[in-house]
Amino acid sequence: MVPQVSILFICERAEQVTGSGCCGKLEGDNVNLGGRDLFEHTHQQRQAFGRLHRTIRHLFADELAAGRIEITTVDPRNQLYLVGRLIKDVYRYRPGWRAGLRTLLQLFPIPAVIVNGRVVTRRSQVCDPDTLCHQVQQLLGASASQPTSPSSASNG
Repeated sequence: MVPQVSILFICERAEQVTGSGCCGKLEGDNVNLGGRDLFEHTHQQRQAFGRLHRTIRHLFADELAAGRIEITTVDPRNQLYLVGRLIKDVYRYRPGWRAGLRTLLQLFPIPAVIVNGRVVTRRSQVCDPDTLCHQVQQLLGASASQPTSPSSASNG
């Protein structure tokens, strides 16, 4: 079954960037830096994506359970998966030639949110939950208002 809405979060994974693993982080370890948080920007991005993910999971729980919405988080360095996924979403959802070309050529800043093959974020800022939820609701509403078969169109 093809989901009606495909949400792709593209963000760096801090533990991979810093070389730290599951046992600890490198932040604040260097006393020469005066206790400055070296990865504050990365942590803020991860928190913003977490808010987006929780909001979508909370507001669209029924649609997620029914398979109408799919959420995927990808590290941008995983180009093998990312390129294939972007091609698949652009082909599947047909966002238009301009939006599709921008997505396929990865002409967007990281972090990024891509919904049905269309880039939602602007200027490397994670979009707010209201914007994302509004777009998801529009896509779900648009697909629900379209007839599923010729017979349902003639009966309505």
